Amino acid sequence: MRWNLPVTLPGGVLAALMVWSVTRSIATSNWAEGLGILALVALPALVLGIVFAQFRWLPGWLAHLLSAALGLAWAVQNSGPLLVREVRHELGSAVGARLITWGDWASEILIRTAIWLRVLQAGGRGEDIVLFVVALALLMWALGYATGWLLFRSGRAWTAVVLNALIILVNYTFASPKPNQLFFIFLGSALLVVVHQNVVLHQQRWQMNAVEYPEFMPWRFLLAATLFCSAVVLITSILPGTVSSAQVARVWRTVSAPLNAARAGWENAFSTINAPPGSGGGSFATGAVRAGGPRALGDAEVMRVRSSKFDYWRAVAKDKYTGQGWDNTVGERARAELGFTTDIQARSPITPNVSVPQADIAGRQLVTQTIELANDNPSDLLIFGGQFASANIPVAIQNGVLVTNSGNAVPNFDETSAVFADTPIQASTPFTVSAYVSTVDEQSLRQAGDSYPAWIKTHYLQLPPSVTDRTRAKAIEVTQQVGAVSPYEQALAIQNYLRTLTYDETRPRPPEDGDWVDYFLFTSQRGYCDDFATSMVVLLRSLNVPARLAQGYAGGSLDPKLNAYVVRESVGHSWPEVYFPGYGWQRFEPTPASYASVPSRPALPQNDVADPSSGLTAPPISQSEAEDRLRRLLEEQELRSSGSNLSLEDLRREQEARLAAERARQLAIGGGVLAALLAAAGIFLLVLRREVQGLSPANAAYTRLARMAGWAGMPYT
Repeated sequence: MRWNLPVTLPGGVLAALMVWSVTRSIATSNWAEGLGILALVALPALVLGIVFAQFRWLPGWLAHLLSAALGLAWAVQNSGPLLVREVRHELGSAVGARLITWGDWASEILIRTAIWLRVLQAGGRGEDIVLFVVALALLMWALGYATGWLLFRSGRAWTAVVLNALIILVNYTFASPKPNQLFFIFLGSALLVVVHQNVVLHQQRWQMNAVEYPEFMPWRFLLAATLFCSAVVLITSILPGTVSSAQVARVWRTVSAPLNAARAGWENAFSTINAPPGSGGGSFATGAVRAGGPRALGDAEVMRVRSSKFDYWRAVAKDKYTGQGWDNTVGERARAELGFTTDIQARSPITPNVSVPQADIAGRQLVTQTIELANDNPSDLLIFGGQFASANIPVAIQNGVLVTNSGNAVPNFDETSAVFADTPIQASTPFTVSAYVSTVDEQSLRQAGDSYPAWIKTHYLQLPPSVTDRTRAKAIEVTQQVGAVSPYEQALAIQNYLRTLTYDETRPRPPEDGDWVDYFLFTSQRGYCDDFATSMVVLLRSLNVPARLAQGYAGGSLDPKLNAYVVRESVGHSWPEVYFPGYGWQRFEPTPASYASVPSRPALPQNDVADPSSGLTAPPISQSEAEDRLRRLLEEQELRSSGSNLSLEDLRREQEARLAAERARQLAIGGGVLAALLAAAGIFLLVLRREVQGLSPANAAYTRLARMAGWAGMPYT
């Protein structure tokens, strides 16, 4: 074995910088705790790949097998501390203290993997954050090793760069905020890796053909390439960060559809990964979130809302409390019921100006809200007040489903967790949303009763085993002190109690070895909106009062000149919503913050209901009314043929046809973009080959040398 250090050393340094930027971009995106180990896993793998590549006598299959074994051992070793911490949180400190050796860690991970696989096979969602970290560690090991092997054994620089680019681009697509600096470091280092390997390849050709060249020319060319790459990175960094053309953005959405599908599958396998931060700027997480640490929101303007009614502007609602955070399972439940591959496919597409049928709209007024964003929306998540009715743009609703007595699944728009724009939303381009804003009175809510639909009882009374007995006892104590009997009175009692606690945005992150609400109520007794809202939902659920967590913005300030509510990042907020039969989800405000306001409700019934025929005592939705939901939806979407209503089978065929057409369109656009890129690369290579066509090997090598010298700023004649 002969080490060519002038070739291996700079190439290895550039490859290490490229791999490091990829791993750091994932770690800084805060998908989960413990991702700081990724660089510690990937860089040794890169070194191992380079070392194995130098042993020319070592067969590739044996090298890869050895690398896989070492990678598994190294991933387990680095994941050990996180595993012990999670076991202590789940099973207690005594159990966690037993995990001491590498064998203990490996056995525990193996057991967790078996359980995780059984859950996925049964159609469930994986919730083991340790396995997520281990999976990423193994992926980074494979990436580092493959990069070293491809560069220094196979000589396939472009393949190595593309592998790294795929991973960093997938992460960059979904991370918020974007790891821009690391992406530019990757871009520059990747370009230099390709340049360096290209120079090395030409040096070998020149030496084989006895072509003389200045010794310093490769370094001169590398310097020129460095300056060129730096210019590319600089120019790229000052380009606009968002797409201004709706058509271009729509093409990107179609091209990125496979990434969205892959992300949905990944989130299904690891549902407890952290959603990207950034709720202060409108990038709310629609999946799982965990209790965070101190928060500091900016004062930048987010949007302007013109509405005749003041309200909180909701972005997303979450149904599942995990003890350490929240998860939105509405989309996953709809996906499983409808048999789709991803929860994105399970969303209900609604055309412009078409109202969705709902049952829980008593005591509500239909209000049109005109919304204008201050910045382009990266997630296409609509933010509005009240219960969604319609919009002047095509949308996709993440809603639950009901199963009729005949076994057919129909949309349940009373359980809407989020609404997404089907076309990109651009800044300064207003759109309108019609929503049912609550005007219900206190008397009606007191008399609403507790005849809850089955879907409410199943999903909105859920509590994990981590909820303590003293938390449940506190709920009983608070409500009994004021003689609260009805669900509305109980909600008021808990709201008023929580408002006596201290609002503090600097509070530390709750410990991981206990229940979030228990820590807030009995240890910390200070926090911000996430703590107050979560505590109220949990206390109410312990009393069998259904509630959920909502996130969005707390109203904003009215600007008389603009005749609009100006909403800023500083009012990013979480609040509880309580379900009342016939009246739907009603907002409460337990957070004693200066920007938050307690809902003001009239004492007695008013006349401004959404639908006069619905009355003030609309009954809760029942299973037998699901068929009627479907008929109303078909009528409002005007899915008719020759004046006759579509049957259930017609609707299914219509949905399948639309899905097939969308897939064909995505395939056509994606194939077109790929074909264009391949054609451009082919033309470039063809032009280069034509210069040496018909020449002898020596003359061809000399021509290539002259070309590269010219590129390096050294005319070679």
